[in-house]
Amino acid sequence: MAKKSLSAQHFLECDNCEENPSKFLCKTCPGHLCEHCKNDHEKKKMTRNHEIVSLSSNNEEMLDMLYCSNHAKKKLECYCNRCGEPVCTECIIQSHNGHSVESLSTVYKCITDYAKEQKGIINTVLLPKFIKLLSHETAKESALTSRAEGIKKKIETYTQTLVEMIIAISAQTVEDLSKKEKEGLREIQHTKINLVEQINELQVMSEAISEDIEAQPNISFFKLVERNDLERFETTLPNIEYSLSDFQPGIIRKAIQENFGIRPILKRSRHINYADVEGTDKTAQRKYTADEMKRRERELELEIKEKYRGDMQRRHPGTYSMQKQTTSSVPYYGMKKKLRK
Repeated sequence: MAKKSLSAQHFLECDNCEENPSKFLCKTCPGHLCEHCKNDHEKKKMTRNHEIVSLSSNNEEMLDMLYCSNHAKKKLECYCNRCGEPVCTECIIQSHNGHSVESLSTVYKCITDYAKEQKGIINTVLLPKFIKLLSHETAKESALTSRAEGIKKKIETYTQTLVEMIIAISAQTVEDLSKKEKEGLREIQHTKINLVEQINELQVMSEAISEDIEAQPNISFFKLVERNDLERFETTLPNIEYSLSDFQPGIIRKAIQENFGIRPILKRSRHINYADVEGTDKTAQRKYTADEMKRRERELELEIKEKYRGDMQRRHPGTYSMQKQTTSSVPYYGMKKKLRK
């Protein structure tokens, strides 16, 4: 029978009825059984003596149900340390002859112990560490948003001040224009008054001359030329043209862009918080380069692992020291590297 996945055992269907979820395993057949088929299995004469275990049993009991992928009828019995894989007796003879092997149950226990150790590190060290880091990042997020909002209000206030200043400059410029206009109009009005006076005087002189011509001549008639001196009218007031130069906008856009103010930049600084690690000199806190960061992170990881192992050994001195000794006595370095990935 093809090898079944133990990691998905709770999702397997019954191999007999292929309908209900399996809850038992017949180690003799082998095959997965539901509650109903398990009862039938125990009643039938051919299968009543088969060894049936619950799928909720210790996984180590299921090891003898693993079959070799190269030799379908052979059970996996050993683990090849050199090749890093479970093997059957045929595999040992054919392709693993002379290799160092261990019993599958021994390796399973070592891997289980190692996995439990890794789980302990995750639950007691790494998860709290990353939860704390996440909390710090949330606080940073809030602080950064608050800081950005404060700067935004400052920029808006500054912009409003500039707008008000520009509006004031605009009003002053319009006022200056009005003054120039009034000045020009006043001068034109003065010229017009002078011209009207001269026109009126010339009209009076014209009427007087007409009367002198039509009247009987007398002695005063001969002084007409002296009386009517027109030379002073030959010189008129200067002819002044009035105009206003057009408004020329200043090159202020570029000036404002360049001198509006120093724009905020996002600053990033990387540092290690040594307060998270016991026994670390807090006076040594400083910023690190990328290479120093990586090196220090590796050192911290080793310190954390050693701290965890020390705690575990103090809590369970007999058990943990024995597990550690068993694990270290078996060459599973390659397998552990795979597990870390």
